Amino acid sequence: MKNLISVMAAMLLLGGCAGVTSPTAEKVALFNDEAAMPGQCEQLGEVTASVCANTTPCPAEVMRKELREKAYSEFGADAVLLSNTTLSGTKVVGYGIAYRCNQ
Repeated sequence: MKNLISVMAAMLLLGGCAGVTSPTAEKVALFNDEAAMPGQCEQLGEVTASVCANTTPCPAEVMRKELREKAYSEFGADAVLLSNTTLSGTKVVGYGIAYRCNQ
């Protein structure tokens, strides 16, 4: 029963919410599938973002925004591939790879 509750909580937290963005994050495209990325992209490095699972309005969307912002600020990236998302204790953690695709 405890595992079922954990899985249900993760699904609720990781489900999408609309409207969480910033001017910096808008400069970076977020991809969940490498096949959807443009063909000519240079891999720049790894980025990680972690937010409290109690973040409002939606922790998964806030984490995605922070991942995009870090990709831009750390690498000047214009794209980031979200490679993994986990629920670690009270944190939603996203792992990504920053790219420059010159879109």
